[in-house]
Amino acid sequence: MSLYLGSDDVRALATREVLMDAARAAVRAERAGTVMMPPRLDVDLPTGFLRVMPAAMGDVMGVKVMTLVKGLGNRYLLLLYNQPTGDLVALLDASEITRLRTAATTALAGEMLAPGGVAQLGLLGSGFEAESHLRLLARVWPLEHATVYSPTPERRQSFAARMSEELGVSVNAVDRPEDAVREAKVSVLATKATVPVVDGSAFPPEAVVLSIGSTRPDLRELDRSALGRACALLVDDARQVRLESGDVIDALGCGALTDDRIVSMAALDGDAQRPRADGTRDLLAFKSAGTAVQDLALAGSLLEAARAGGRGRDLGELASLKAFAPRSANFPPVSKGSA
Repeated sequence: MSLYLGSDDVRALATREVLMDAARAAVRAERAGTVMMPPRLDVDLPTGFLRVMPAAMGDVMGVKVMTLVKGLGNRYLLLLYNQPTGDLVALLDASEITRLRTAATTALAGEMLAPGGVAQLGLLGSGFEAESHLRLLARVWPLEHATVYSPTPERRQSFAARMSEELGVSVNAVDRPEDAVREAKVSVLATKATVPVVDGSAFPPEAVVLSIGSTRPDLRELDRSALGRACALLVDDARQVRLESGDVIDALGCGALTDDRIVSMAALDGDAQRPRADGTRDLLAFKSAGTAVQDLALAGSLLEAARAGGRGRDLGELASLKAFAPRSANFPPVSKGSA
């Protein structure tokens, strides 16, 4: 049977433990070399684009399909298969999966770069991703205060009031992006900007900068100054970040960032390997591209929780098996007739 999980199911099942366990499982699988993930495919269209993201990990395999229509928005669908049998075991509305796995991956990167977390957070952005990141970081860190900036005063003020009430954390809106990050030892940048959103000199020395926007070549979030100050750029997928992150492409092209400072999350295993700020390169940064392995890890965990909790809708067998024909004996040789 194929189980369907909608966004309401995903939200109900995605506890902190489910999210963080899935993020760690994705990194462990990549570290162990048990992941197969070809480059994702983008099809540029007059109306937007179509993205297809296949991967295999452990006993699961699958593909996430994303559409973007200019002026309208995105849709996401994830198909999850059992690898040993090929069964289509689940279909998931992957909008929430995308947002939640991104937040969990960022939180894990935060643990790697700022063990123990922080009480004060800087936040640039007040939308879909900013909300999920603040919500999860408030659950995994001893967060007491956050300072938020986004370009529209009404949106950032509404965001601050809503999240303060929901999380019991003091969230204050400020009028300039530099004011949001200037005193924060950890800052999260969650935007879809096409130009850098803050002067890189505003981050305090030894700050951790978690940047999850700029996932396409036409987007920018960090400027050359910020990436030039980074002694290490931790990434979830080095290949995708180099090819698709607009600010990284720009910084590599001008020499502000060099390849040897790009470090994969899977390459860090324990505190002894944690990069540390040094000299003029006094920042630690993280850049997320998002991967199909992260999607699969979370989808598999959610499916397990759904089965245990009786959630989801049974769609029956959507993809029937076309079995191989049994191996038959060779055809007899053709008779050449009598002499």
